[in-house]
Amino acid sequence: MGPKKLYQEPDMRSHKLSQRIIMLTIFYVWLLPLFDNNVAAAQALLRLAILPCSDVVISFKKFHPLITYLEQETGFNIQLLVPADFDEFERSMNNGDIDFAFQDPHTYVRLADLYDQNALLQALNREGTTIQAGVVVVRKESGIHSMEDLRGKNVMFGPKLSTTKWLAAKLLFEEHKINIDHDLRTYSNGGCCEDIAFHVYLKTVDAGVVCDHFLETHLNKQQELGFEASQLTIIARTNAVPTRVFAARKALHSDILSKVNRALLLLDNNDPAHAQILQSAEIGGFRASSDADYDDIRALISSIQEE
Repeated sequence: MGPKKLYQEPDMRSHKLSQRIIMLTIFYVWLLPLFDNNVAAAQALLRLAILPCSDVVISFKKFHPLITYLEQETGFNIQLLVPADFDEFERSMNNGDIDFAFQDPHTYVRLADLYDQNALLQALNREGTTIQAGVVVVRKESGIHSMEDLRGKNVMFGPKLSTTKWLAAKLLFEEHKINIDHDLRTYSNGGCCEDIAFHVYLKTVDAGVVCDHFLETHLNKQQELGFEASQLTIIARTNAVPTRVFAARKALHSDILSKVNRALLLLDNNDPAHAQILQSAEIGGFRASSDADYDDIRALISSIQEE
């Protein structure tokens, strides 16, 4: 038996295997940040704020089908948020506690700098256009037939987060020379259309401002509403304003943003399953939008002293 070798030639198969391990390790290290970002995006809890209705139960009922659809289409977990007022909403946006907001246009323009303005979507109404309005409703037997009849009466507007039921409604009263602070007996700000219409029905207020589609949509939903919507009638209509804006906060991960927007743009009212989702949310779909689409709202805000 010869002397023991102090050095042995490396096995070529082991050498090649080591090379593969090194190359795979380098590739993995290079790929890891991308992989981690995608995993983080898939596991992200996204927070979607819905405005202007401040009633959590009603908002959840209306938008739960849309949230479920988005979760299925994107794979993300989505939490519905309902801010109580503008101050709470603004604070949450500034703190990064909201990822997406579905809001009326005058709320959007006040916080436009906080959003990614290159990825805005606008809701379509039920007819497929991008305008909405508010209407003033009263009980049919109230004896109130015109805006002038509202002097000295109690009126309930929508929340101050609502463009149609507050901003445009105030302009409607101004056009009829009615100062809401001096010419009305009282006025208040209610919540969702259901809440406002219910107060009119119960005669706790003489008139209320609701969305233009409300009465037609709810005429056959007496059991759901708890009252007969057919007992209410419209006496005036506000000027048309743009429909609601779907916007994402700045610096949101691009993969999240593109998947959510794509899913919303795919909603088609001609698809029976999609139609149910859209009908529940009381919209007709979405379209791509731009910040310039809301310049008219900026002009309207400047013409009205908003509280």
